[in-house]
Amino acid sequence: MLGLRKTVFPAVFAVFLTACDPMLSIEGSFWPAWIICILAGLMASMVLMWLLVRHRLAPYLGPPLLIVPSLWALCTFVIWLLFYST
Repeated sequence: MLGLRKTVFPAVFAVFLTACDPMLSIEGSFWPAWIICILAGLMASMVLMWLLVRHRLAPYLGPPLLIVPSLWALCTFVIWLLFYST
């Protein structure tokens, strides 16, 4: 019974929580909002990284392999909080 509880309840909750995701209609196709936020975060992080390189601040930040994905995640989360925090 304990094994059933550990597998069935999370699966049931996952099914019911999928309806909580905001959906956006783009050209008649419904997209989850998190995909839009990831793409917008990618664009914003690319612009910010370009600005950092242009102002010659990028070498002072640290390894780009760590900084660029972190900047992408930061932009994505900020966009999500700005537009979808209710």
